[in-house]
Amino acid sequence: MKGDTMIKIYVTGDNHFGKKYDRYPEVKDKLIESRFNVLEEMVHKAEAEGCELFVITGDLFDNVHTIKVSDVKRVVNILASFVGNVIILPGNHDYYTGEEKVWKDFENALSSVDHNITLIKEFGPYTFDTSEEKVVLYPAFCQSKHSKNNNLAWIKEAEIQREDVINVGIAHGAIQGITPDLKEEYFLMTESELLGIDMDVWLIGHTHIPYPSDLKADDDTLGYRIFNAGTHEQMDLHNNTDGNGFIITIKKEGTIAKVYAKRHKSGKIHFYDIEIKVKPDSNEALAEAIKCAISDKDKNAVVRISVSGSIKPEEYLEKDKIYKKLLGNFLTYEINDKELSEEITIEKIRDEFAETSFAAQLMEELIDNPIELQMTYQLLQSCREK
Repeated sequence: MKGDTMIKIYVTGDNHFGKKYDRYPEVKDKLIESRFNVLEEMVHKAEAEGCELFVITGDLFDNVHTIKVSDVKRVVNILASFVGNVIILPGNHDYYTGEEKVWKDFENALSSVDHNITLIKEFGPYTFDTSEEKVVLYPAFCQSKHSKNNNLAWIKEAEIQREDVINVGIAHGAIQGITPDLKEEYFLMTESELLGIDMDVWLIGHTHIPYPSDLKADDDTLGYRIFNAGTHEQMDLHNNTDGNGFIITIKKEGTIAKVYAKRHKSGKIHFYDIEIKVKPDSNEALAEAIKCAISDKDKNAVVRISVSGSIKPEEYLEKDKIYKKLLGNFLTYEINDKELSEEITIEKIRDEFAETSFAAQLMEELIDNPIELQMTYQLLQSCREK
């Protein structure tokens, strides 16, 4: 027996290079560029932390057919700059069978650079000698976009050396109870299934939100064996994360491994999806509600504001100017205010319509339903104008 062994690993995944961001044409180039910049910074962070392995747990690319060759080359050049070994597991978006254009372009790019990059292409152990340690990776990669079955079976049957070697399982797929997978079509795994396999640690991809969620940035956390770092930069409005990588330290004595982990906040651009409900308490109710909602938000962000409720007529007429003034400093913003209405009081109705008229009586019946009241008021106003 050699004695203690130790390895440090930087873990990322679900990077989705090639995502087009067509929803945000005015800032799409900036969103795309930032993902490359963040990957480069992660490589530098891994080196600064003394990591010997840089592991990508699947979905490095957004798909297998339409990724630009120049983007593939740029990813290769960034990863090839890492001083240690880079391991890439194909995920369900960038699955591998040997026929996919993205991986052919990837291997062509590899042929023109010096590198320590390993693309996982076989279900079998991959052995790496790092410093004085022996690390064996057991991969469960994807060969299709969907599957009712995960690819752990071969690992369950493998003969696994326990002593003087660090065993790392790498898989891509949903984890039951953590990743939404209602149809069970994303290589579903369970935590008990993973922990029942004789690995020192599991590195998982697919879930864009980091798991565990309580890892600290400054101090190592001990006690977990399953890690899903999530995407390296927030991708969209539905992806509630800062963008993270994990730094995993495995210390092993004989057959006993201790696993330490900490979070590296890597993302630079955020997506905020904010809901606001307003009441016509003042002439600046909308403006004040928006100011409060965005007061702690990073301006290097895409913002969607959904507004409901009602506001004073004067502010309702100025709402678009208010949006532009308060949200114009973000990268871009969008507004959903279909459920925002102008305050219409009984006094306003009676001022504009004869009290005994059908129109007035109809609107007074709707006084407790501001959205329908607003629609009715606007319809009646348009009829009067004609």
